[in-house]
Parts: sequence; C-alpha cells; structure tokens
Amino acid sequence: MVKIRIALTCSIKPEHIAEKDREKYAEFDSKGTINGLADAIKSNGHEVEIIDVKEDIKDVLKAKKNDIDLVFNVAEGLSGEDRESVVPKICEELGIPFTASGSETLIITLNKAKTKWVLEKNKIATPKSQLFHRGDEELGELRFPLLVKPVLEGSSKGIFNENLVSNESELRKVLVKTIKQYNQPALAEEFLEGREFTVSVIGYDSPVVLPIAEIKFDYLPEGVHHMDSYEVKWIYDNPDSKVDAVVCPAEIDKELEDSIKDIAIRAFKSLDCKDWARIDIRLDRKGIPNVLEVNALPGFMKDPKENSRLPKAAYAAGWSYEELIGRVLNSALSRFKIKIPTANLDKGFL
Repeated sequence: MVKIRIALTCSIKPEHIAEKDREKYAEFDSKGTINGLADAIKSNGHEVEIIDVKEDIKDVLKAKKNDIDLVFNVAEGLSGEDRESVVPKICEELGIPFTASGSETLIITLNKAKTKWVLEKNKIATPKSQLFHRGDEELGELRFPLLVKPVLEGSSKGIFNENLVSNESELRKVLVKTIKQYNQPALAEEFLEGREFTVSVIGYDSPVVLPIAEIKFDYLPEGVHHMDSYEVKWIYDNPDSKVDAVVCPAEIDKELEDSIKDIAIRAFKSLDCKDWARIDIRLDRKGIPNVLEVNALPGFMKDPKENSRLPKAAYAAGWSYEELIGRVLNSALSRFKIKIPTANLDKGFL
C-alpha cells in the first residue's frame, strides 16, 4: 500500500511560559496535543513529519515539496493580521495540497469585522456591531450592553469579564484599553442574552454537522458574566474542574436544532470553509440563532477533559479521535484528487 506523506504544520507552545505570556500563547498547541494529532494521522495509514512553523517556513516547505503529498495545517502563524494564512499562502504558491480553508478564508475569519461583513452580505444573522480604530469615534445606534473584542484575536484572547459594558463611559474605557493593549482595532458588539452553542462542521461539498454543543454558564460565581470570556474558557473551564461546561449533544428541540444547523452550514459555505470549522452561535431575545464567530482553524485537543469542542462533538457522534482526523484528511485528499489508500476506506474514515 502506498502511504500518503504528510507534513503536520503547527504552532507548539514553549514548554515554560511565564504567567504574563499565557494569553499570548493561548492559541498555540502543547507538544502533547500535536503528538496526539500526529499519532491519529499515522493510525489512518499515513507517514507524518511534524513541522513547528517558524520564520523560515517557506524555505522549509520549498525544500520538502517533492517529499510531501499533503500538508495537515493547524498552525496559528507568526504575527500580524494575516498570520493564520501564512502556511496556506505558501502551499498555494508552491502547489502543495493542504487541509482546511484557503488563505483568503483564514484572513477573513480571523478578522471579526470582515467575517460579519460576509455574513451580513449573505443575510446570515449576526449581532450588530461597530469597529473602533481609536476609541473616541462617534457611537452609532447600538443597544447596550455591548461586548468589546479585539478584532484580530481568537481563543477568547482579549475578551475579559470587564469587556461587557453597560454604558458609554465604560465602553470608552474598555475600547481604549483594548486597542492599546492589542495594537489593533476593537469591535463593540451587541450582547445577546440567550443560550450559546458551538457547531462543528466536517467536509466540503456535502459538509456534515456534528452534534450541537451548548456552552453552559450557570455554574459561574456571582459577578462573572455568562459569556465565553477568556476567564471562563481558560480558568473556570479547565481539566481539573468538576463542572462540565460544555454539554453535547445540546438539550434542544428539533426545531431549534434544525435552525442552528442551517445557519451553521450557511456560514460555513458563505466563508468558503473547507474540511473542518467550528461556528459559535448565540440566541437573541426572540430565540433566533445568530453567528458570533467562525473558527476555520478549530481546536482539536484529544483528551475529553480539555473540553475541546470539536472533538467533543465528534465523540458525541460516535466517532473516535482517529476517525475525526481521518475524515478531515480524506476531505482534503478528495478535494485535491489524491488517491486514498484502500485500507483507510475499509476503516470507514471517508
């Protein structure tokens, strides 16, 4: 059997991170997470080489071009507003097939304002918002409370409990702080007070929606807002917590389930996502699902204790971690018309 030669491009967290730098590396993956992903790729019958993405990544991939059949990309990039698109851009230029969305999609989905523009153009519900470059611009017709977010971050970076503001004085203070601290514009978004869900989508032409997960907040102490802030995602919801903050499958009726799945697929397709993505959704006061964000490079930690939302949805669907990775791989291999080893098809991983 001919094995597919795969380069696993990734961003590995330093082994020792100072407390002040923890948020900086929030989107990076531990060595254990990457090794687990590499093992899952191998279990699907492939060869894999781990490449930690550094400044020389273009030279590295160029040198290995003839020895690579596919790049499995989970790299967060280096810096700047286009950082997540670094590996896809290089692969597109060199003609190397790769998993997940293309560079244009990753540029858009990292930018919350651009994502909203695409969603709105496609008549997909998303909370009203306004982009601030300085913090002193005239405030448009937005309804408080408002949630302030750095426009170019993921993994809830920069979205703290204090970022949910109830008046203009609080808003100005948080806007200026966020813009200065992250050196980028800030988005002020109307806060929806309904239930929050996250939806994992796998595939391309006929994407599959995995069981919907609900993010629960009722366990939080008084004074902590019911939203997926940095504190909630990385402090209160941790592997040692006795509370399961992510319920999957979500306990919802069929009508709401269908409505959530529909908007997730529409968001996935409108942004031209490929192979896998996770769409965060919240209900408005009328119970209508609104898309908050689209994660085209979703988290993929294997250990259920980590509460990584996409793998958790896969487990709820009855898939193993190895099957999840196999389905992502085979979606990309099919898109690029790379022959899939028969043994993998026998495992039912297509």
